[in-house]
This record gives sequence, structure tokens and C-alpha cells, in this order.
Amino acid sequence: MLKKYFHLTILLFSLMGCEKDATKNLGIEKPIEVNKNCKILSNYRSDGQQYQYIFKDEKLQNILGFNDFDTFIYTAGKLSKAVHSKNKGAYALFDIDDKGLLNKITFEGTDSQGKVFSFPTTIKYNNIGKIDQLVLNWPTFPDKVDTRFTYDANGNVKYISAFLDGEWMTILENTEFDDKPSPYKNQQLGNLLSYYMVYSLLSGGLNFTHYINTNNVKSSVVTKGFEKINYSYEYQYNNLGFPTKVDYTRTINNRPMPQSENFSYDCEL
Repeated sequence: MLKKYFHLTILLFSLMGCEKDATKNLGIEKPIEVNKNCKILSNYRSDGQQYQYIFKDEKLQNILGFNDFDTFIYTAGKLSKAVHSKNKGAYALFDIDDKGLLNKITFEGTDSQGKVFSFPTTIKYNNIGKIDQLVLNWPTFPDKVDTRFTYDANGNVKYISAFLDGEWMTILENTEFDDKPSPYKNQQLGNLLSYYMVYSLLSGGLNFTHYINTNNVKSSVVTKGFEKINYSYEYQYNNLGFPTKVDYTRTINNRPMPQSENFSYDCEL
């Protein structure tokens, strides 16, 4: 009887082995997941700001609704300049290296009194191609402002520090993120707007780090002078995980101010 059970056991193991080999021979493998991207086409904020991004042959041509410039110019296939269709007296020059990283953006032109101006903002990067230092030079500030960036393990901005009044201080801390792609993920557009991100943070206490983050901020704290501004965010996503809407609350001195922003995309099929 024991001998009979022994033969049955051998037979079962043999069948299992054949089934495994047959599956292998048929080429049945676990499907590979492909990371698909979405190219941002527009964003609409409840404060009235509305931007539309126009692309041609994968190159950004226009940002409609943006105050500083709205039309991009390329030289030998590389972005070199931006102008505003309603302001012929000013323009922005871009210094982009062979890796496609923006090293400097310079606003030049002539003011209303005929005086020539030039305001260069310089940008440096860390070893993963993320902005490490941005020195903002802007006409409304009395001097250049040196800012530094610290990231988490996923490539999200964790802190932004600025050298103000003779000392370094943390002006932004992102305290929590989701695990979904940000609206501008892997797009040069985010770096082009990085100067505006820092300007908006310093002047208005606004958090636009979604321009360069990997994921989406869920909560943050901005320090503006003696004021603390707390942000909390709730997102809606498309089927590829990109946010289509964010409802957020900006709280100052225990006074919550609800706001929102909507995004549209051209997504890979």
C-alpha cells in the first residue's frame, strides 16, 4: 500500500512539473506595465488666472494668459527667447545647456522712461537634475535673493530656504505628498517657470512647487515674514493618475480661504 502511494506522489509531481514547463514554453509572462505620460494643456485657477500651453512638434510655442511672456522663439532647434505679444519693449533670454537644463533666464528691455534694463536669474542643479539653487533677480526686489532647495527621496521639493535679512530661513516646507504624478512631471515647462515659482513664494506666499515636483503636495507650510500660511490639498485624478482638479485651503491666522485649480492634458493612449 505504501508503495502505491509513493508512485502516486511521483506521478503528481511529474504532472506539476510538466504543467510548469508547458506554461513556460507557451511564453506566458507577467505583463510589463508601461508608464504613460500626460502633457499639460491648460490650468484654470479660482483666483482668475488661466493659462493655455500650445505645443507644435513637441516644442512649446505659447503660454496664453501669462503676463511675463506668451510666445517662444527657437534657434537651431533650441529655445532661446520669449516675448510678449502685447509688450514689444521687453523679452526673456534663455541659456539652456546640452542636457536641456535652463541655467539662466534674463529679462531685458526698455522701461517707460527709455532706460535699458537687464535682470538675470541663475539656476544650478543637483546630481539628479533637480534645481539646487536659484538666485532670483527681479525689478520689484531691492537685491538678488539666493534660494536653495531640498528634496525627498522621490524628487519632491521638501524645503525651500532663502537668504533674507542676512540669514538663511526656511520659507516653504512641503509636509506630505500623494503617490501620483504632478501636472508638470518630466516637462521642461516646469523649469522655465521656476523663477515665477520662487517670485510667487517670496512676494505672495504662494506654493507653486508642482512645477518641479514628482508628486502632488497634500499639505505645506509657507513662512512669509512673521506670517505662517498653511495649505491642505484634495485631488481628483484621470485614469493615468494625473490630477484634473485640486481643491485646496489656504489658512492664515486661523482664517481658511478655499480655492481650486483645474488641469487639462494631452495624454498618451
